[in-house]
Amino acid sequence: MSGLLNKATAVKDAEMIDAEPVKETPAADKSAGLLTSNAVPDDTFFQRASTIGLVLGAIGFVGMWFLDNYFLEDITGPIPFGLVALGLLGGSFYLVWDSLAREKTIVLVVSYLLLTSVPYMAGLELGEDSIGVAQLEINEDSNELSFVVRGSFSSATSTISLDGVDLWTEELSLSSDFVKFKAPLSEIFEGNSQNNVLDTVRSYQLTVESDSGTVQTLEITPSLMNREVTHSGAKITLITHTTTSGQTTETTEAGVQIEAIVGLFGASEQTEDNGGHSMSNVNNYVPVASDYTIQLKVLKSGSQKWQSPVITVDGITGAWTSTVSGAQVGSVDRWTALPGTDYDPETGTIEILSRDDFYDDDGCYTFEVIVTNQYHFGTSPVHTSSSSWDLSWDSEGANENMPTC
Repeated sequence: MSGLLNKATAVKDAEMIDAEPVKETPAADKSAGLLTSNAVPDDTFFQRASTIGLVLGAIGFVGMWFLDNYFLEDITGPIPFGLVALGLLGGSFYLVWDSLAREKTIVLVVSYLLLTSVPYMAGLELGEDSIGVAQLEINEDSNELSFVVRGSFSSATSTISLDGVDLWTEELSLSSDFVKFKAPLSEIFEGNSQNNVLDTVRSYQLTVESDSGTVQTLEITPSLMNREVTHSGAKITLITHTTTSGQTTETTEAGVQIEAIVGLFGASEQTEDNGGHSMSNVNNYVPVASDYTIQLKVLKSGSQKWQSPVITVDGITGAWTSTVSGAQVGSVDRWTALPGTDYDPETGTIEILSRDDFYDDDGCYTFEVIVTNQYHFGTSPVHTSSSSWDLSWDSEGANENMPTC
């Protein structure tokens, strides 16, 4: 009897168990276990971080590498380019940090400090100080050769030499890893560095030595050291004037327009017939930027017939006062029209040397260009060239023919 009762009870319990509803595990409980194959992970760092912030960080990091060679500072001036790079990195940090809900602050700070310091660490030169020399140029106002020295040392000594002979030396202390040297041209110029075909005939050397013993030597840009006019020439253009009276037309010589060229050119260049000069095509010609004066004199049989106002040159800019047009300024790096005594009667704009102001009879007239150099090689600062033509203006029909003489 008891056995039947136990069986009945077991069957009833089994039915009750089958009938009881299945309870689902709460979602919160699932998180404590392993992720299932259908679970979606959190967004990655690059998906959450600001794209603009990441781009600014990359640009700033690349910009930091320019600090060691000062390249951009040489272009933009004394404001360090590093401030721009640091600004980019600072803006990048804020955008990325803000896009991450201002989390992971410590990690981001460490990462950005590494971005900032890596270019500096890579630029360190163990056991030796690096010397940077830049902005090598001529100041025409002060007549000085100037250059900048940079480096992580206290002082530097700069020396300029020619053919192993020291011409100038100076020691200066650096401020903020920077110092500017100025060498007077009067102390360092010993003749042009180049000839008219740009071959280097004298090599000026600049040597910079730091107080830690590091030495750097470089050649001064040859074109900067072409300071003396060694060649010159003149050419003339006949200016005529045509008048009509009734049925009669008459053409007379009003005078000549005079042009001069100064600088460096070949010794074979010479005057040509009809008032010309072989330097008209300006081949193998090098202008000289320096300080000098130009004056032209017209002579016949050794007797002076006229002289021009003096042209004072600073760099390649000439200044003079014309008796016709007053104060004038112009470039003298090619053929330059010289001041005269009147205007071309046909155009009314071109200055000419009037016939009445120098011509007294047919004959050989010499147009002498006189250049007085402030900086020169040798004992005399004066360079003179002579260009001569036969003017036969009293001979009818010969006024267009001006052969050399």
